[in-house]
Amino acid sequence: MSSVQPAPGWARSTGHVTVSDLGPVDATKAADRLAITERVYLYGWGYDERDRDLLAGCFTEDGTWEGHIMGTDAVGPFVGRDALVEFLASFWDEQTDQRRHIFTNVVVSDITDSTAVAHAYLMLTASTGGDMQPVTVGPYRFEMRKEDQIWRMTRLAAGFDAPF
Repeated sequence: MSSVQPAPGWARSTGHVTVSDLGPVDATKAADRLAITERVYLYGWGYDERDRDLLAGCFTEDGTWEGHIMGTDAVGPFVGRDALVEFLASFWDEQTDQRRHIFTNVVVSDITDSTAVAHAYLMLTASTGGDMQPVTVGPYRFEMRKEDQIWRMTRLAAGFDAPF
């Protein structure tokens, strides 16, 4: 076992992410892939702009949020839309800086007519006093469900390569 923290490839080795080759892409699912990707981005916008309604709209009623720091320390899970939004919004009074959740490398897989899994990298920054600093980076996993033609998160597993 490596003593390097985080251990390289921790997200895959712990099962936090399961990114695999997409294989043949079904062109009829392109609109779903775009909607899922935009839901990932809306999560960042909702948090960063402190918009409870936008943030809540990203999750199903029975949604779950959980975090993993370097594959060793767990945060949560918080179950139910109201509980997880309350948990996330509880940081807003403590965070006097402007946070920005920057999601990249979004990959949508395991897509059916009503479920999908998306993975993305997060780069989290904080700005205050005219200075911007990186806070942390890490892999996120989004389990999605389509309800009434709208894709929402049933489970968000946030991964962080460094504590913050």
